[in-house]
Amino acid sequence: MKKFGLALGFVFLLALGAVSQFSFYLVDNFEDGDFTKSPKWWRFGNLGAEVRQNPSLEARDLIAESCGDYSLKVSGGTTNWYVGGVGTNLGVDASRFSRFQLDLYGSHEWRGKIIIELFEDDNQNYSIEQDPQNNYEPIYDDKWLAEVNIQGQGFTRISLPFTAFRDVNPGVGDDIWNPEEKDGSGGLLKLQLVAISEKQEGEMDFSIDNILLTY
Repeated sequence: MKKFGLALGFVFLLALGAVSQFSFYLVDNFEDGDFTKSPKWWRFGNLGAEVRQNPSLEARDLIAESCGDYSLKVSGGTTNWYVGGVGTNLGVDASRFSRFQLDLYGSHEWRGKIIIELFEDDNQNYSIEQDPQNNYEPIYDDKWLAEVNIQGQGFTRISLPFTAFRDVNPGVGDDIWNPEEKDGSGGLLKLQLVAISEKQEGEMDFSIDNILLTY
């Protein structure tokens, strides 16, 4: 009977692991202390980025605790709202997920918003072709966008349904949210996070953590 109970418990743990394995897709939590390797992130505009240790907690905060030891700290200045951004390649079948989620650590002094850009493959070649003469906009593929405000100091969890994203390049791609790896399509290929200052001339200073796709 004892052996049966142990076996049943082992089966339960395996089942729980299988469920958790498919309940989300982790893009990055920066716990490896490096954002230039796996996955590799790039920067653009005036935005500086580096992995920094999270501040110590002064009170119980479940979201902050889930952010672990490190997050991606980004900062920069602007003279015309736009600061810059970071991006990474994905290459994932996102059709089994329904939401985009990330944790943001804001500042009391400098605020603004983040534009979340998702690029999905519509011409079945596992690539996003971009036009350098047109602000590097996609030539054949859909680009989806949502905006979130950066709150005050402390981590805030942002969870957006994919239905909150809008197609910002109608007439390019098929204008349908279909980020699956099917018929030669690479699915959801790229993510970019663009920082916009609250003031026309100002600074931004915030951190990003726990970026994932989930239900």
